Amino acid sequence: MSVRAAMLWVLAGLLGACLLTGCASKEVMEPRMTAQDFQQMQEGEARVAGINDQLLSLAVASSQDDGLYRVGPDDELSIQIFNVEELSRNYRVDAAGRIQLALVGALDVGGYTLAETEQLIADSYGRDYLRNPQVSVSVSEYRSQQFTVLGAVARPQVYATPRRLTLVEAMAQAGGMAANAGNMIYLTDRVRDPDSGEMATRSLIMDVDDLMDGARELNVVLGEAAIINVPAAGSVFIEGAVEKPGVYPRQGDTTVLKAIAMAGGLKFEAQRSTIRVLRRSQASGEWTNDAVDFHSIRDNPAADYGLRDGDIVLVESSMLRSGLANTWEFLRYATFLGFRPF
Repeated sequence: MSVRAAMLWVLAGLLGACLLTGCASKEVMEPRMTAQDFQQMQEGEARVAGINDQLLSLAVASSQDDGLYRVGPDDELSIQIFNVEELSRNYRVDAAGRIQLALVGALDVGGYTLAETEQLIADSYGRDYLRNPQVSVSVSEYRSQQFTVLGAVARPQVYATPRRLTLVEAMAQAGGMAANAGNMIYLTDRVRDPDSGEMATRSLIMDVDDLMDGARELNVVLGEAAIINVPAAGSVFIEGAVEKPGVYPRQGDTTVLKAIAMAGGLKFEAQRSTIRVLRRSQASGEWTNDAVDFHSIRDNPAADYGLRDGDIVLVESSMLRSGLANTWEFLRYATFLGFRPF
């Protein structure tokens, strides 16, 4: 058999393999991203937009009046004691949250509401100096109400406000969450312990979805020196037979389908029946290995596999598909070189 005839037999065998498996070119020409994939990619941004709309609505609904205002350092209080003009004047709250009252001396008022402050002053004078004093307290100058918002929000900075705000109001004032925001909000501030009466640091960690569900116990009134931190979402790793393997931010409820879409879709040679999700346990440090069928989750997105920070999505290559892809590349190469078997 001549060399020319041998080459013809080789090419005929390769073409036959392509035809028997449906020809690789059909799969290669399929779009890498379907309308469903695109819609799923938009869900992350839509989620953040929806949360920000809810924040604004809840901020209006939870707006607090001055009855919940709590006195803080550098505030100036106007204290009026009925029929006792010599004791009625303005007092500046010092850095420790105290005011210096005539006769009584230092009185700790930091962290108390205006009504509570009135009662404290009345009790202090009523013990030794006045009979049933009638006390009225108002804020003549707001100086203590500052809070800081950090992380993945629209406008991270230090804010000053003339009254005490709730967490939702503060988040709305900071412009809401950014597109890369994670699911958690961290709050640290100083509030008065209801049991001991002492000022203490409060640290809260809450899920954004729980806050949006209207949990009143989570939408707290900010205390002194409040710091709100919204960490950015974590990352997932997509490796193997995808168009753009690498590290991608995990935004909202990122799933295997969304991760594949972010990585540009599957390559032709990708093993679709078994996509691996590697996850490390925070408790034991051991890695788990779960298998996901691409066709199943594509046909039923509700069954899609949710990813966590640090997950690795591994798309292995099918030997048969890799062989077909190599065959196709060889034919393209032969055509490019101008091979003429006849």
